[in-house]
Amino acid sequence: MDVTLPDGTGFDICKEVRTNSTVPIIFLTASNQEISIVRGLDMGADDYITKPFKLNELLSRIKAILRRSLKFSKADTTLEANGIRIDTAERLAWKNGEPIDLPLVEYKLLCLFMQNPNHLMPREMILDRMWDGNGNFVDDNTLSVYIRRLRNKIEDTPNAPKYLLTERGIGYKWVVE
Repeated sequence: MDVTLPDGTGFDICKEVRTNSTVPIIFLTASNQEISIVRGLDMGADDYITKPFKLNELLSRIKAILRRSLKFSKADTTLEANGIRIDTAERLAWKNGEPIDLPLVEYKLLCLFMQNPNHLMPREMILDRMWDGNGNFVDDNTLSVYIRRLRNKIEDTPNAPKYLLTERGIGYKWVVE
């Protein structure tokens, strides 16, 4: 990514990506100031290449980073939080070691929340993410029903939820302690 972007900086994106991902990041930019190079590498970039550069050198650096990046090449297919574990490769879920039977929409909702811990997710964003390629859509009222069903399966006390919280008029938040 570049350091200078039309709607922010590459440093901001790098910082955000590093909060939840180990995907390799290379800064490819005209900014060759030492302070920028050090800042990019210190915040988690795997390399920092300044323009102009030689194409073969760029390709070799990319190959070297991918060789060293075992976590990236072996993507983690497990989500875990609050006693809930999901195996996304097998589409299976457990609560405290016991299997949970989740229909597809509930499963997709739970994955969406667990991939975005401690972030308030507006209803509109959730509805947008739940639209599938076949044109099946979860409407606003149906979303509330699915949230209630999901709470019944994952919360110890569904009427007093600890993990899947409602922000009235806004959306939902998956709270991870």
